[in-house]
Amino acid sequence: MTRRTHSSIEALPVTLQDSLTRMLVDNIWPADFPAAHKGNPRYSDLARYCSHKGFEASKSAIGRFGIRMRLLARMRQAGVIVRDVMKDLTAEKASETQKAVSEMITAQTIEFIATRQKLTSKQIKEIAAAMRDCTQVSINADKYIREQLAAKIRTATESTKTKLNKAGVDRKLIQEIIDEHLGVVKS
Repeated sequence: MTRRTHSSIEALPVTLQDSLTRMLVDNIWPADFPAAHKGNPRYSDLARYCSHKGFEASKSAIGRFGIRMRLLARMRQAGVIVRDVMKDLTAEKASETQKAVSEMITAQTIEFIATRQKLTSKQIKEIAAAMRDCTQVSINADKYIREQLAAKIRTATESTKTKLNKAGVDRKLIQEIIDEHLGVVKS
């Protein structure tokens, strides 16, 4: 047996669902709201708006819909943050920050999926895009760290070779020292 999830809201026209979403997520009152309004819309306001439009929706259904829409909005915002962090990858913003953002989006995605049994194709697409961004963040951050480590090893190797050459150490012995102490592995 599957539980019913938001069916009364999903049965509403898409334009009405969009208006409800703007009310819930952005706190924007529709121009044709049937009464004077003040502050942020409440679930009862959304139910009243549905009635005004000729549709019925319970406050509990609107509440479940609201949780889902706010979570999607947070996921979209996190995706924006990820893309912003990725556009100027520097040593200061490398691995740890990016992985933290990536893990945050992954956790929100899991939370979203856990609260929802039936996803629309648009929601699946948004979740897939967020997961793609998370994966790309981790891959790029790890790649950046590996590149930085390789550059440090190359610099240390050249510095060691130069110093040992100046000291008159045999080239073969220099290579053995570098391999042993710097962990340089021949491929």
